[in-house]
Amino acid sequence: MTHRWSMRRLAARLAALVIAVLAFAGAGYAQPTPVGAAAQARAQAILAAGRAAAAAGCAKPAELLVQVLCAGQLRVGLRTFYPGFSTRSEAGEFSGFEVDIAQRIADFLGVRLTATPVDARTRIAQLANHEVDLVIATMGHNVQRDSQVRFIRPHYYQSRTVVVGARQSAVDDWTDMVGKTACVPVGASSNLMIIQHHVRLMTFDTPQSLLNALDFNMCAFIVHDDTFFGTLLTAPGWSARYGVKFGFAPLPWGMAVPHDGADRMAELLTQLSIAYHAGGVFLDIARRDRLDGGFLEAEQARWAQPACIAPDGSPAAACLIPPVDTATASDAVGLGPDLAHWLEHISAGWLGSKLDFTLLKSESTFELLLDGVSFSLALVGGAVVSTALFALAFGRLLAAGFAPLRWATAAITAIGQTTPMPLLMFFGYVLAAGTMHYSASVALGVSVIVLGFYNGCYAGRAIHEALQAMQRTAPQGETAGFRQAVSVAAVQLIAFLINAAKGSPVAGMIGVPEFLNVISDLTSYSSDRTVTYLILLVFYTGLMLIVISLLSAVQRRLQTTSGQSNAGRRV
Repeated sequence: MTHRWSMRRLAARLAALVIAVLAFAGAGYAQPTPVGAAAQARAQAILAAGRAAAAAGCAKPAELLVQVLCAGQLRVGLRTFYPGFSTRSEAGEFSGFEVDIAQRIADFLGVRLTATPVDARTRIAQLANHEVDLVIATMGHNVQRDSQVRFIRPHYYQSRTVVVGARQSAVDDWTDMVGKTACVPVGASSNLMIIQHHVRLMTFDTPQSLLNALDFNMCAFIVHDDTFFGTLLTAPGWSARYGVKFGFAPLPWGMAVPHDGADRMAELLTQLSIAYHAGGVFLDIARRDRLDGGFLEAEQARWAQPACIAPDGSPAAACLIPPVDTATASDAVGLGPDLAHWLEHISAGWLGSKLDFTLLKSESTFELLLDGVSFSLALVGGAVVSTALFALAFGRLLAAGFAPLRWATAAITAIGQTTPMPLLMFFGYVLAAGTMHYSASVALGVSVIVLGFYNGCYAGRAIHEALQAMQRTAPQGETAGFRQAVSVAAVQLIAFLINAAKGSPVAGMIGVPEFLNVISDLTSYSSDRTVTYLILLVFYTGLMLIVISLLSAVQRRLQTTSGQSNAGRRV
């Protein structure tokens, strides 16, 4: 009996031991060391090394991480109006998905978060100028931006770009957009892609100004990340009027730090990003801010796999989403690339250093620049002719025999002289947008009329004043002629014609794609802004010299005619 009991006890112990071993092995196989915990530990080790460096001295910290720890603050560039991701209240408080991520990072570092407002145009410049330490500002990661800032991967979000317009508009793809005008944010990486499909661009500094332009019928379509429209498309009133026409270009979003002195900070943020994906931190924050979590769910599953971590702890290249290449073909055969290479060769010979004319190497951007030149020439020529016509008409009407007509003309010219040009341009836009389909050609016509009206009011008054002066000094029995008055007022008339030509760039405010407007839109894509503005300076200087030269010849002709008339009258 005792022997049998001992055997049972031994068998039970053996069975328990086998079960324990199997359970341990099973647990070890099914639940390896969490990837997120390992990444968090590596981030802690990097932070400890940074704190040790900060403790050794903060006089002139060379590394970004040490600078942040020594300053006790993390300066993060954040958007001020991007619903769901980052918005700033009237009290100056930031909130949203990206703000929560920034706060989480600052808490991990043990420093306070200092939110710095940025937008699509300034975020890279502020980072490059060390005005901020980190940018988390809805910035898409593309190949072209890699040379400007250092992106952190894995990415924290992904979007696609969508075309939004009135629900009744018959637009389904790019073929329906050819020749149309789309309103876009300045600096968006998708802008060049839109240009490639022969769509005209009107750019705006803020997302809110895009929505205002759509509501005021200044834009038939606006193009932006789909995330921007998330809350709007769920609003009954807005969604009843507008909808997504089609989407394109999936784009990963990345945090970014400067290239120089940020190796340790970049490595720390990389490990934190792995940990926040694997542990579902990014996903939880997005859900709390009521954002779409589809991308983050996929990333959580991806980064929970040990296979995505290299032996040294860095993220495996196969698991990282590559940056998008938004460049247009730069090796295409054509005048643009050929001209760019020739100018670079000439600059290298003359200046000893080669200037970068990348802006001309792309056929799409070169064609856009040519369009800008064409619109500028048409605008300047139209403004000069329009000013001359308005001046002659007002000058004649101010001297009309019918008093009410003189009074009405005097009132109209007074309005033109006392109203600022931008305000007149805006009124012209409102009138045109409310009566017809607004386009670049319509904007050009409006600008020509407004520039002519504004300068013609002054020139018309000058002609009338010359006519009055001539009538006062004319011999008894003689009447001063209108043509003679125009000749006498030639100097003032020519001055206002030149002023009309010089004021032509203001037309860009209502959507005319003239040269200055085009250059401004493309500036953020040029690696050398000096060259970009050099092109602008040469173009406008040359154009104004030609206009002044031609109008000076007209002035001499008018003055010669006036002199001959006066001589004949004396004889």
